[in-house]
Amino acid sequence: MRAPAAQLRFLRLRGDRPEATVAERPGEDAVPAEDVPRRLQMRWVLAACLAISALTLLLPSTPTYDPWAWLLWGRQVVEIDLVTTGGPSWKPLPMLFIVPFQGVGELIGSDQFAPYAWLWIARAGGLLACVMAFRLARRIIGGGAAGAFAGVIAFASLFSSFKYVRDSALGNSEPLMAALALWAFERHLDGRRDHALYLGAGAALMRPEVWPFLGLYGLWLWFRDPHLRLRLAALAVAIPALWFLPEQWGSGDWFRAANRANDPRPSSPAFADFPAGEILRRYKATVVEPVAGAGIFAVLVAAVRYFRRLGPSSERRRDWATLALGAGGAAWLALVAGMTQGGYAGNQRYLIIPTAAISVLAGVGVIRFPQGIAWLARRRFSPVVARGIALALCAVFAVGTAPVIAKKVDQIETISNSLEYEAIVWENLQAAIDEAGGEQALISCVGLFSGAFQTQMIAYELHLKGLRIGWAGDAPPAKRTTPPAAVFRTRTDPALARVPAITEPGFRAVARVGDFTILTNPIGAPGCPRGSGPAHEPAPYRDPPDLLTDATNAAAASVAFGDRFQRPGR
Repeated sequence: MRAPAAQLRFLRLRGDRPEATVAERPGEDAVPAEDVPRRLQMRWVLAACLAISALTLLLPSTPTYDPWAWLLWGRQVVEIDLVTTGGPSWKPLPMLFIVPFQGVGELIGSDQFAPYAWLWIARAGGLLACVMAFRLARRIIGGGAAGAFAGVIAFASLFSSFKYVRDSALGNSEPLMAALALWAFERHLDGRRDHALYLGAGAALMRPEVWPFLGLYGLWLWFRDPHLRLRLAALAVAIPALWFLPEQWGSGDWFRAANRANDPRPSSPAFADFPAGEILRRYKATVVEPVAGAGIFAVLVAAVRYFRRLGPSSERRRDWATLALGAGGAAWLALVAGMTQGGYAGNQRYLIIPTAAISVLAGVGVIRFPQGIAWLARRRFSPVVARGIALALCAVFAVGTAPVIAKKVDQIETISNSLEYEAIVWENLQAAIDEAGGEQALISCVGLFSGAFQTQMIAYELHLKGLRIGWAGDAPPAKRTTPPAAVFRTRTDPALARVPAITEPGFRAVARVGDFTILTNPIGAPGCPRGSGPAHEPAPYRDPPDLLTDATNAAAASVAFGDRFQRPGR
């Protein structure tokens, strides 16, 4: 029976329906409904992720550098005064959330509404990606207890991957992108290629690496599903427009984001002797060996079964899904490695798609391993002995992975302390601005300086453009804190020295809250607040070590904070 047109509209969140009513045109790549384990409808999954994300906002929370810039730009869009120069890359999908959030914030008179609202969405996206990893791993195994166990492994592998919780908690967009990509893959398997297209377009509004994958998928859909051609053409126009038009408005440069990405930090793998190899090394550090090993094993088993046409058609479809995930993750990794070799930044969080793919595959591989051992053992032994051998080898695997699990558990406190510290820095900044006399008093100091990673947050709190906040002592030639000026000093990380360096004499503290200090030298600026006490002694600046590559400082970051990082009394 043909479904009414009203039921085929954009992204209806239906769960388990017969394939003939779920797909617009079922294809041979769509998994029939009888092959799909019963699952929770996506409307309830989304509601649960949003509810849990809302609860996390009860903990100390703050955005990080890129989200602060997006929030700043969202306010400027509302004020019709966008300036993107000096910030990170423009990201259309976050802005589609943040601009309305800033509009609401303007209506209720709250500067804090939009930051917390975006964190709510970003964290929900991080949770959704883990749930989608669970659903895909469970689906590929075929449901049941084995499928549920595979899903748990996939969920845990992604959730515990390097900096995943941190990126989600601080509002970076990559975990949300992974959620949309995995959801798109699931909808494709359901036969809803239109939904897969929309979700892929959403992912393409967060990272340009999605474009070639979406382009190839769109080209295939152009011939496979001609009724989608109008939508494909609309997206082909809308996606570039949402990326490039705001940059032209905000900076006068259509390709500012690309130029910004091609000017990476000194610690970027782009500066390694072999940048592509450095990307592979960093990806190896992102996923632990048991996860990588289980994922590779899943791909090998699927390849043998699929190309030797072993098992029923339902199993071969699941093997196709396994191979597609493996190929997609490998292609993304190769793309990022190639772009980094060409001079682009190659940040570790750009590897989220291969990380999500290997997490799903790890869940599959953990089940395929005992299944494979049992199959081999049955060829020589009785079924009971075969099961015993499989269980024994699983026990050996579990014992071998125990140290890795213990290490991940030990890192929970470190991650929690780091996130709390960054939230306290934001709270301390707000209190320090009030103690120093308020926004206008500090703006009258003319020169405003901070550490490189605090510029967007301070600009947001002072209601200024991002370029208005300079930073001192960065890579040569060093910028100087030339008075009249105010300097906002804190630690980017509790293990590092305070930044920025103060290069000129005569600066005195006008506010000190916890580990955040504001110093001024008001010479020639009558409205600039004047501090008391001894002047700060200027000293030459040295670049702090990079915590991503310096194991000593990474370990030092886990120290207890004690009284050094007190929260403001407000």
